[in-house]
Amino acid sequence: MIIHTNIFGASAAFVVGLLIAALNYAISRYVLKNHTSKFPFVQIIRQVIQVAYLVVVFVVADHTPWDVVWLLVGGGLGITIPMILFTFLLVKFNDSLKGKGDASDG
Repeated sequence: MIIHTNIFGASAAFVVGLLIAALNYAISRYVLKNHTSKFPFVQIIRQVIQVAYLVVVFVVADHTPWDVVWLLVGGGLGITIPMILFTFLLVKFNDSLKGKGDASDG
């Protein structure tokens, strides 16, 4: 069965974008837990990963049966929408780390 609908292509790009957002969340969480001072640099790396994904989607789109616009919309939403949840989880995780300091922290 060959699926030539643009919705399928957008859904596939969304799922890959979701996986990339989850990977970026895992990287951010690891750095927050183990190397807090390097967290601003991780934001740059995360942004490069996201932009690289969209560039790959744009370049590969000509070799798929789907329209490039649908793929880019699916990929962009796949990266963006999950980050609403992941940002909330990162803030919650960061707040929980602050509670683990010494009594002498002030």
